[in-house]
Amino acid sequence: MKHHDTPADSIATTCPYCGVGCGVLAAPGHVEGDHQHPANGGRLCVKGSALHETLEDTSRLLVPKIAGYEVTWEEAIDRVAGAISDSVREHGAESV
Repeated sequence: MKHHDTPADSIATTCPYCGVGCGVLAAPGHVEGDHQHPANGGRLCVKGSALHETLEDTSRLLVPKIAGYEVTWEEAIDRVAGAISDSVREHGAESV
């Protein structure tokens, strides 16, 4: 349930800042805790409360890049998956 001051275009999402996975209602320029989410019951920590500042950051990457060059999502995912596989092969499963 959204509160009266929650923007109508808010979407339910998850805060990425720690392992708790707090529920967030986010809209352009607005972030608030999701009162229906069991992990946080509508409360947000300082990092979660500042989430909208991250979303508005003009230096935030919007496309994947490798060595400064834009690549497709498929290329980026393949590169990361390959690096993880290489690490497991060379150093064992505990390396990741």
